[in-house]
Amino acid sequence: MTAAPRPSNQDQPVHRPDKAGTPVIDDAFMAAVNELSVPEMGTDATAPLLYWLIRTVRPQHVLEVGMGYTTPFLAQALRDNATAVDLERSRLGDPAAAELQPLAHAEYYEQPYRPRLVCIDRMTDPTSSAPRALKVLDDLGLTGVCTVVEGDMTGAGERVQQELGLIDFAWIDTWDTLAFVREYWQLINPAGGMLAVHYLMTYPQGRAILHYLKSLAGPEGGLEITNLREPHRTGQNSTTLIRRIRDYVDPEDLRPQGTANDPTGVLDRFAGGGR
Repeated sequence: MTAAPRPSNQDQPVHRPDKAGTPVIDDAFMAAVNELSVPEMGTDATAPLLYWLIRTVRPQHVLEVGMGYTTPFLAQALRDNATAVDLERSRLGDPAAAELQPLAHAEYYEQPYRPRLVCIDRMTDPTSSAPRALKVLDDLGLTGVCTVVEGDMTGAGERVQQELGLIDFAWIDTWDTLAFVREYWQLINPAGGMLAVHYLMTYPQGRAILHYLKSLAGPEGGLEITNLREPHRTGQNSTTLIRRIRDYVDPEDLRPQGTANDPTGVLDRFAGGGR
């Protein structure tokens, strides 16, 4: 039996809006990206995780090394962020929207949000879905979000810097993680830039890279590291999140005093570092 053709973007929207007007991943999107799924790559759960990380922290400049199933999730997250920022900005000061946007930080919206994604891949791995990712991006109308650098990651740092400047979020799915860190570490934004790396746990070389990453923190602890292990996998079984905080400064208190649920005043004792 011949399969029915998949509806095009023009025939069927890829997203449905939720009650707040923010686009969300739906069955049509998943059907479009399903052809990129390679179970041995172990990114079936990681790709949605990356989508929601980007939706949460809202980076402007994103780098992916190793294209494939994750690529449309990264691109769509940036597109959805831009849509959300425009919608939220339009609601500022509107009393009718206060219920939908009760914790809006008005100063955040004074800065433009123009997200960009740069993807690097050799396009030579026969087991990878990277070459097919270009067509899926086109089918989803996401090619305008993504700049593809076809070739080796090593030596492409200057091109990436020209395209992005400092990197706010990087997703690294390559065996050359150490080479990436040595060439690109100074491009990760030291004021909160994030690096997500696939599969550094449960094998000796990966653990060595983790120790090397920890050594980059310096005496003042310039980074945060969290390892997320998928216990049901024997390989390709983890994602490590590294956040550079050397130049990160917490914003001033954004909520009025007295809003914390602290009737006994315990938190006040520690707010200034007291004991």
